[in-house]
Amino acid sequence: MKKSIITFIQLNVLILSVLLTLFSCKNKPSKEIVQNQEKQLDFSKGFQLLESNCFACHSPKTTLEDRIAPPMAAIKKYYITENENITEEEFTKSLITFIENPAEENSQIPEAIERFGLMPKMNFTSQQIAQIANYIYNSKLEEPDWFANHFHHEKYIHLENLKNEDLTYEELGLKYAMNTKAVLGKNLIVAIKNKGTEEAVAFCNTRAFNIVDSAGVALNTKIKRVSDFPRNASNNANSTELSYILNGKKTIENGEKIKPLVQEIDEKMVGYYPILTNNMCMQCHGTPNTQILPATLTKINQLYPTDKATGYGENELRGIWVIEMDKK
Repeated sequence: MKKSIITFIQLNVLILSVLLTLFSCKNKPSKEIVQNQEKQLDFSKGFQLLESNCFACHSPKTTLEDRIAPPMAAIKKYYITENENITEEEFTKSLITFIENPAEENSQIPEAIERFGLMPKMNFTSQQIAQIANYIYNSKLEEPDWFANHFHHEKYIHLENLKNEDLTYEELGLKYAMNTKAVLGKNLIVAIKNKGTEEAVAFCNTRAFNIVDSAGVALNTKIKRVSDFPRNASNNANSTELSYILNGKKTIENGEKIKPLVQEIDEKMVGYYPILTNNMCMQCHGTPNTQILPATLTKINQLYPTDKATGYGENELRGIWVIEMDKK
């Protein structure tokens, strides 16, 4: 009798153990599922980066006459569709090379440079460019009706997959900074193209603040641009921001890449993101009377009598984005 009771108990323990094991296995995602979830998140991040930063200039909706950059479908055509043997790894490497250093020798589309000029240097990390490349390579945006029939559906899917809570503070702040930069940059490029550099100076004087403030309101955060040598006194960096700028300049001098910084200040998470000069910047921030034409310099002195923002070279730290975020 005693032996049968022990056996019965042992049998129940065994059954319970099996059930627990099955339950545990059922609720614990497999390695393959986790990898697929990570791939989907990476794909969604690629779309979000394109939607926030790239489609502003590379929009397929813009008419041929009003384009300021080739549509993304054309980029895919030149890089991928017309080169059927290119792998995703090769495409990613090529895109990283060009975006990190948008020089003519790094471009695969010389016709675009001839017509639109070189694109400004962006502050993407290599990982973010890889995410963008992933989306371009594996999507169907080269199809003529993709934007009209699929863009909003894609946007819904990927932004649902990529909630703000899935992003680190550094990623979230960069998203806000790049989104604002894309809108500001597009308006600036259009002003230069249509009315010249003097008009771009006037645009910055009258509309740049409003665009940045509006972006902050729309994104429910606080966004500003500051510098150690500001054009407008309102953009003067405070001591904390100045410390990041000075350290960033030392980083560049050492041949290294500046990394964003996020820190907690007064129960807010504050992110700092570098603003680097490129060839286009030299029209307003380069050497007076050589890179900055006399007419443009006259407009700058007229609108900004206390201007300190000239004398820069390319790939120098012009200032920073400061993004103030609520804690999650």
